[in-house]
Amino acid sequence: MSNYDEKTGIHYGVISPNSISSEALSDLCFGSNSTDPHYEEGKKELLDDLKQFCEDHYLNFEQINTDSFEDQFNDHYENSDGQYDYEDTDYKMHISGDNFGIFVIKSPYYTYCKQCSPCAPGAGDLDNPISLQEYEKGDHNAFMYGTVKAYCLDRDFFDPEYAPIPYRYYNVSDDKEVLMPIIEVD
Repeated sequence: MSNYDEKTGIHYGVISPNSISSEALSDLCFGSNSTDPHYEEGKKELLDDLKQFCEDHYLNFEQINTDSFEDQFNDHYENSDGQYDYEDTDYKMHISGDNFGIFVIKSPYYTYCKQCSPCAPGAGDLDNPISLQEYEKGDHNAFMYGTVKAYCLDRDFFDPEYAPIPYRYYNVSDDKEVLMPIIEVD
């Protein structure tokens, strides 16, 4: 099965980029723990093309200073499809380039939610949560589209005023619910 962690039995979670705070999304795409999955491949292709050019023109590639070519590549490189990968000590995520969603591949937290459509087979739709009680009772309505335990994001990824966290969540380590503080709004 895809979109599933075989070690823990927890499914990957998928959430819309519009569901989290804009600051969190910016950090996921452009922060220090973010990488562009196409960048290294593009740089390697440039150097391979340069090497082939040298061979075709009887030049010694080893004598060429590739730094200026790499600098030019860096100055003009654009992520063509908007895909990014994010990894830190707690989370591992993939941000799809088509604005489909953020795949939460590793997290210290999980929630209960309905499965995604065929677009992300086996993954949990974090924008469609269900309660623990529905999950434990096997509530027919909750299970109509299939329900899974899925990795999720903690409250720090959300803005309580504009994009509140849509689900309750639990620690992977001990299955205890993470209780959220009450936020008073003026």
